[in-house]
Amino acid sequence: MDIIKKELFAHPRGDIISHKKRALVIGATGATGAQLLSLLIESDNWDKITTITRKPVLNSENHKKLNQIVIDSFDNLNQTAESWLGHDSFFNCIGTTRKIAGGAKQFVDIEFGISLKCAELASKAKIPNASVISAGGANANAWAADWIHPLLYTKTIGMKEETLTKHFSFDNVSIFRPGMLIRKYNEHSRIQKFFDSTNLGLPVKTLAAALKRDAEAISENSIESFIYLGNNCIKSSILT
Repeated sequence: MDIIKKELFAHPRGDIISHKKRALVIGATGATGAQLLSLLIESDNWDKITTITRKPVLNSENHKKLNQIVIDSFDNLNQTAESWLGHDSFFNCIGTTRKIAGGAKQFVDIEFGISLKCAELASKAKIPNASVISAGGANANAWAADWIHPLLYTKTIGMKEETLTKHFSFDNVSIFRPGMLIRKYNEHSRIQKFFDSTNLGLPVKTLAAALKRDAEAISENSIESFIYLGNNCIKSSILT
């Protein structure tokens, strides 16, 4: 698959498409995934959002657009196969750390293993468009050792990207490689003003808005994939 890499641009896919869309989100309880879910629910461009999680989303609140599936373990993902049907966009917002995961193997099992299974389910359900949150420097071909976490992270996140570009096929793939993410944003703080001026930090809500806008601008007959490189590029993609 040919993927277009962009470092700075606005609206790479053109204007937002007006017809209603349906999304399936993995990682909707995480920092960016939760923001994306809220934006999709609030938008008139989306009429159905399916989430598959191990705990309820939206503080267990119901919404007419939301199809919420809660499973005991991601080992049971195969049981959700029918729930993947009828969507046109798949968002992979999975994200963890070695510490949270409980070790190197568990980290790889989550970031790559679960992503691979989700990509398989999305592909079998014929979901045409797929997006994934990656990270700067991601490289599946990088040398890595389990005991050197930065190298393991770089390689594993690159392998995560390849679940959409190498292992399974989609019409359109969007890969987002942000720098440092800011989970709690305060626009009036000095540190936040510094991050805004230098593009060293990207609020997760901005990243979520970029994922949403990109998916909304994909036409039915589009076959084009992008890598959004860096915070400035991601910010630029949602400028009006």
